Amino acid sequence: MKRSLSLLIPLLLLFATVSSYAQSRIAYLDATKLLKRLPEAVDAEARLDQMVMQWNKELSDMEADLKRKRDDYERKKLIMTDAERGAVEVDVSDLKKRVDQYRQDKYGANGELYKQQADLMKPAYEKLMKAIEEVAVEGKYDYVLDRSSKDFSMLYTNAKFDLSAQVAKKLGLETNDIFNVPLINNPLNPNKPGATNQNPNNPANSNPKQPPPGTPPPPPGGFPPGTQQPPIVH
Repeated sequence: MKRSLSLLIPLLLLFATVSSYAQSRIAYLDATKLLKRLPEAVDAEARLDQMVMQWNKELSDMEADLKRKRDDYERKKLIMTDAERGAVEVDVSDLKKRVDQYRQDKYGANGELYKQQADLMKPAYEKLMKAIEEVAVEGKYDYVLDRSSKDFSMLYTNAKFDLSAQVAKKLGLETNDIFNVPLINNPLNPNKPGATNQNPNNPANSNPKQPPPGTPPPPPGGFPPGTQQPPIVH
């Protein structure tokens, strides 16, 4: 009897979930394909390309200078005095630190690349999200999913299904600011805090322009707070 109940309960829950969705209007779209065709996104990519090309050139020049000084030191260190060797080693070490700091400043977790991406892609995000919401409202859809995301992330949800306030009351929480920290954020909205999605197929998590070798990887789970990760289409 216990075994029968253990099998029946999950089936009832599954049936309830399916029934709930069956009463809703659900649609999907490919956000990546749409986004990559927006003029605002194309312009943002072109501007980022120019920035990254300049940064890579500056970084390459610094690394070439570092290599030259290292090679020169290796050739001459046996005939140098202790004082001369010490001075050159300090110079090489300082240059190495500057190279690493430059790479971190441009491509690191809080680097300029990610901030520029967020700023430049913001118009494209806003335009796409506005169009999605308008079409969803006009078509009376309750949910709009992104098919370019492997886990079909939500792009739009009908507010009538939001139980946050009711659950907050049930928990004895204040509801005045319950929506200021949403539990689930739109992965395409760069303005909402915490809007991250670790799926690499999600357009909100496309890789930035290719940094030079040795660049620290982006932080797991998306961009740092305040600089939500925008997609850079290829």
